[in-house]
Amino acid sequence: MSRFPDPARSRAVLIGVSHFPESPELADLPAVRENVAGLWRRLTDEATGVLGPGHCEVADPEGSTADIGRAINRAAAEASDMLLIYYAGHGLVDDRGRLYLATNATRADAPKYSALGVDLLREDLGGSGAAARVLILDCCFSGRAIEVMTGEEGLLDGQLSIAGTYTMTSTTANAPSYALAGERYTAFTGALLAALDSPQPLTLDEVYRSVAADLQSRGLPRPRQRATDTAGALALARGPAEPDKPPSDPVNEVRFRRDRAAAKTQMKRNMPKPLGLVSVFVVGLPVLFAGLNHDASWLWAIPLWGCGFAALIGLITALVGRSLPLETELVIDRSVITVLLHRSTASTGTLRIPWRDISHVGVLPPKRGSVNPKLTQVYEGNHLLVVRLRPGVPFSSTKGMTFSDELHELGYRVIATIGSFGADREQILAALDQFAGDRVLHSEQEFLARDPRIQPKMF
Repeated sequence: MSRFPDPARSRAVLIGVSHFPESPELADLPAVRENVAGLWRRLTDEATGVLGPGHCEVADPEGSTADIGRAINRAAAEASDMLLIYYAGHGLVDDRGRLYLATNATRADAPKYSALGVDLLREDLGGSGAAARVLILDCCFSGRAIEVMTGEEGLLDGQLSIAGTYTMTSTTANAPSYALAGERYTAFTGALLAALDSPQPLTLDEVYRSVAADLQSRGLPRPRQRATDTAGALALARGPAEPDKPPSDPVNEVRFRRDRAAAKTQMKRNMPKPLGLVSVFVVGLPVLFAGLNHDASWLWAIPLWGCGFAALIGLITALVGRSLPLETELVIDRSVITVLLHRSTASTGTLRIPWRDISHVGVLPPKRGSVNPKLTQVYEGNHLLVVRLRPGVPFSSTKGMTFSDELHELGYRVIATIGSFGADREQILAALDQFAGDRVLHSEQEFLARDPRIQPKMF
């Protein structure tokens, strides 16, 4: 009989590493980004998932081995019902046959000191107070984890055997894992996600049988599985989630532009109407002085007052016009976010942020209670396109742009208000999903889940 994990007492860490800058000999794995995004959606789906977004953490794919280790350790300490660890990437074996999971900082010639050892992962799982521990590995040689997790030499004072573990690996101890060209997911994780979409909830044992049948039918290596206690009865989905839409034709880039005419119209609508004010000062003040002093000579000041105020209004208009973007454009493609800014003076500014410099990206509202009046007058959408930059990446200050100082100190930067591109929140997030993979955070809750340093009061 299947059982579902308690969402409040369960934790998951999803690790997907697709790029290995320290080891050029390790091929990039672009499908891994889709693996993590697809599994996260299924585990946290409002109707069919078994975890809340805040309890299912996606590890930073460009984080260090220590960063990933801390995320696992934190989840292991917090979980009391289910602890799930998923990894997709490259598996490496040292000269003693020990399995290591490659990270962004891994050097293939020295995995012992730069990769995540499955032996250490076992210790975190064994030390957790979770009633059930689930380890899913999608990498070459992943079958070696079976012996590590359930062999006598792999037990930590027998805790794993007593509490219950479920280990599922994409292949055997000595075989590669497969990411087929043109496929959205790797072969193993694609079959896993298809099983989780079953019309009826499947236990982990049933999921494994479905995955094994799928891979064998395509002539791919058979996955491996080992369970202790009753962990195989656990279910990771409550029914069919809304299926993923098939990928559409490749799109090279997405552009959003607030055109010049619309910006001018909005600017004029929000600028103060000066004619009545000018008429009061130009005509009213000289007439008032003339009446108070019974001296008609004050009337000669009317032309001078008129010229002076006309010049003042012209100066104000020029300065405001210069400070407002008349045409802004956002370009999102597979390598970079670009913002092009065209002003009334014909000068152009360009901001380019490569994806390699971005940890995550999303749309946040301006900090409550501190909305800049200029922005709400000029732009319909005052939500902010925000990036979290890698340490050491330079970026001009945006602290004054209706943004939390606390978030700014944590490395978050505002690119612009989304209204400045003539777009809404859903359009921006859809475009980011096409190119940014698991870097995209869709809500404040996902920001909180990704970065434990953030507090709700910072929004």
